[in-house]
Amino acid sequence: MFLVFALITLLGALAMFRQRNVVVAGLCMVLTFFGVAGLFVLLANPVAAALQIIVYSGAIMVLVLFVIMLLNSHEEEPAQSGRLVQAWGGALLAAVLGVGAVKLVLQSRTLHELGASPVPAPITLNKLGVQIFSEHLVAFEVVGLLLLAAMIAAVSIAKRKL
Repeated sequence: MFLVFALITLLGALAMFRQRNVVVAGLCMVLTFFGVAGLFVLLANPVAAALQIIVYSGAIMVLVLFVIMLLNSHEEEPAQSGRLVQAWGGALLAAVLGVGAVKLVLQSRTLHELGASPVPAPITLNKLGVQIFSEHLVAFEVVGLLLLAAMIAAVSIAKRKL
């Protein structure tokens, strides 16, 4: 099952990356979020899976798609002539950076310590509520205000262009 959810996540992310239409890319991101929620279920953390689907796939993607459609930025750009050197150079750079990142992660002391430590118990909804509203209340409110400001800014930019 892990491979299925990992493939859903990776294929959704790659499809999102390759899309020229931003609305379709947003829908591919929803597929990625569902794959991540499946991975949370496999980690025996259904609260995180439910929050992943409700918060990210539901609220955030509705907000993102609404702003995309409000700003009319979903029109496709005309295709430019491809530069083969840039494409191969970018792929080579991405491969080198990916191999380097994997090498650093595999050699990290934290990874070896993580394998020796016991697996923590999954968080419950009660613990999550207590933690958000006691320890992270200010950050929770700041994120809400930041999302509100972003929405107001998007509407004002769109109104100015109309």
